[in-house]
Amino acid sequence: MNELDKALMCAPSIDSMWCPFCGRIATQKHHIVPRSRGGKDGPTVNVCGLGNASGCHGKLHQHRLHLRYGEEWEYLETEEPTKYQDALEMDGWQRLWRW
Repeated sequence: MNELDKALMCAPSIDSMWCPFCGRIATQKHHIVPRSRGGKDGPTVNVCGLGNASGCHGKLHQHRLHLRYGEEWEYLETEEPTKYQDALEMDGWQRLWRW
């Protein structure tokens, strides 16, 4: 687990029946820090999509949708897959909707 992951492990989960990115019904739970990197017991976000391949859940797995936490959750959507470290340097981060 890297330092960015460790910081996210202290953030709260985003638990809603609506996808906080698009407003559709949330059908999946996404681990914000991947389980493969030690995020099994870390924060999650409820998102739309089927499995890991579609909807906002798919965008998260494709590295086209990114989350960061400071005083509140923010997100950035990119056209192309983008490494998290590179996304952190980009403009356009928006406050996450609270449904």
